[in-house]
Amino acid sequence: MKIISKDTEEMQQAVKTPPPRKRKTGDGDTSGRSVVKPSTSSKTEQRKAHLEKEKRRREQIKNKKVAPVTSEKKIENSEPTYFETMIEKFVSLLRFNITFKLTLGYTLRLIFLIVFLFVVVYGSFSFYLYFTAQNEMDSSYALVNSTLTETGTYENEGLERYLNSEALEFYVYNQNKDLVFYNSDTPLTYEESIQFYEYDFRDFPRFPDLIRFGTYIDIQTEPVYFSIQKKMEPLQNIIESTFPIGFVLCFVLIISSIASASKMANKHLKPIHTMTEQVKDMSANNLSTRLNVSGTKDELKDLSHTFNKMLDDIQKSYEREKQFVSDASHELRTPIAVIKGYAGMLNRWGKDDPEILNESIQAILGETDNMHSLVESLLFIARNDKGTLKMDMDHFNLSELICEIVKETKMIDTQHKIIEAIEENVPFYGSMDKLKQALRIFVDNSIKYTPDDGEISIVLRTSEKHNIIIISDNGIGISKEDLPHIFDRFYRADKSRTKMKENQHGGTGLGLSIAKIIIEQHRGRIQVDSALNEGTKFTLLIPKPEEAPQI
Repeated sequence: MKIISKDTEEMQQAVKTPPPRKRKTGDGDTSGRSVVKPSTSSKTEQRKAHLEKEKRRREQIKNKKVAPVTSEKKIENSEPTYFETMIEKFVSLLRFNITFKLTLGYTLRLIFLIVFLFVVVYGSFSFYLYFTAQNEMDSSYALVNSTLTETGTYENEGLERYLNSEALEFYVYNQNKDLVFYNSDTPLTYEESIQFYEYDFRDFPRFPDLIRFGTYIDIQTEPVYFSIQKKMEPLQNIIESTFPIGFVLCFVLIISSIASASKMANKHLKPIHTMTEQVKDMSANNLSTRLNVSGTKDELKDLSHTFNKMLDDIQKSYEREKQFVSDASHELRTPIAVIKGYAGMLNRWGKDDPEILNESIQAILGETDNMHSLVESLLFIARNDKGTLKMDMDHFNLSELICEIVKETKMIDTQHKIIEAIEENVPFYGSMDKLKQALRIFVDNSIKYTPDDGEISIVLRTSEKHNIIIISDNGIGISKEDLPHIFDRFYRADKSRTKMKENQHGGTGLGLSIAKIIIEQHRGRIQVDSALNEGTKFTLLIPKPEEAPQI
């Protein structure tokens, strides 16, 4: 009979553990007794004990699982062996180190050249020795043949001395082709004596023995066969004795070539290492550092000059952008401060005072207009810098546009004398709105810096290739120091021009910069002639397009 208490089952489900072993009653148990239900206190103690036991069991399992991971981490974090470090260093040299690549490439080419020359020299030398021996052999054969023909016998002391002096082996055969005489240690059969062996480079450094075969008539008027043989072992010994010397010489040349190649590569690439160290010290706050590659007169020097020029341009651009951000922040700070001041005034007194309310509203509207104009100008310049500035181009009459500008100027400005000289019916292709904006900027500039009762002249004429617009005045002019910078963004001119501004409506300081961008977008250029107290003259030269450009 299987008996399990209800509380025990609940405890098992709470800790999510496998069910405990079920107890069986003995086979001889006939009393039918059941397990006594424990009290509440004993049940709580059992549950706590079981939970503690289960907690210890889970910690043991967790430790067993964590142990291999910890060992793996130790293996991963262990330092590489010396062999692994050397392999990694060698692979890195192959991939990245230019000095190693140049040295290796130069060395391999030189090794190939040395081995090639070594083979050519020894092959040519062996060929020379062999064919020199052949020529000597032919001379010896001619001499021996003539002696035998004259004397009719091989038993000749003079012939014997000659053969010994030339280290020639002599063999004589009767008419039955049997060997009857030889002066060497090894006999030579008739079949072997008539063989001819050619020189083969594949047998280097071995040479085939030289054999010459012939016949003569002896004193008994019977034909006799003879052959002379020259052993080539002495020449072979010459090659074999000089071969180790040549091999050692090649090895020395290769080692010296590796050293000289490494030294040469380091010497020629030293400026690059210098440039690398100098570039490491450069940052946005230290753009004044320049590359210095003294003593070099090659492409690296040209590279350093180009890089230094690029750094000059980057520094100028960076400084200009910093100044631009600073000036833009300064220009925006003033209207924001004014708006904040009037907003505070409205909050304190404007709710009940209509006069303060109206003044504050008008001031806030005016400053927001100024901020809007400044932001639009900044966006215009930013689009031009990014190369995303687009203008709506179309055909229009440039004369009518200039006349419209003159008319509007006379309406808004009655303190100056406006003089015009406009050529009629000048066709033009471009952005009428943007070109009008640029011309308006030049005219407003003349109005702003020309005293009352001064003269402002607006001229339009054409040449063979250009439309020429001239806007001049007899105002206070521009100093020589300020003249190169008048188109810079937010540039502040001298005090005399600043005083003239005090009585004018404040601008954004970006007008001439925007005007220059517009004229350049029409492929034009601007000439400025000015001197202090003599006036200013802006000459706009805009080329005539032969046809409408593709926009």
